[in-house]
Amino acid sequence: MLQDGIYSLQFAATREGAPETATGLAVLRGGQVLGSDPLGAVFAGTYEYDEARALNRVRLRVDVPADSLLITGFESGPDGATLHVAGAFGGQSADGSAFLQIAGAPLGVQIRYLGPLPN
Repeated sequence: MLQDGIYSLQFAATREGAPETATGLAVLRGGQVLGSDPLGAVFAGTYEYDEARALNRVRLRVDVPADSLLITGFESGPDGATLHVAGAFGGQSADGSAFLQIAGAPLGVQIRYLGPLPN
């Protein structure tokens, strides 16, 4: 089960047959998610635990800066782009992995709990 705190993110995809990786950081608090990657993509959304299925469900809006290229090969264009992502991380652990779809391309995501939020 995801808990409130700070998480590191590791992204993995294949672009033109070659493996690509990237990192990010996310803050989870009270069912809300806010995070970013080093190139300026910002995501915000919600998370909840589905007890019956033992899944951590996430729904995110990802704002990608203008003229950016994601590791999946998606290009945001001169106006940038907004993408909507939904997925689930299995299990009750605060660490996990999942495969999500970003603009129709698969993206592997690993999350790792770093610690609690400051009071």
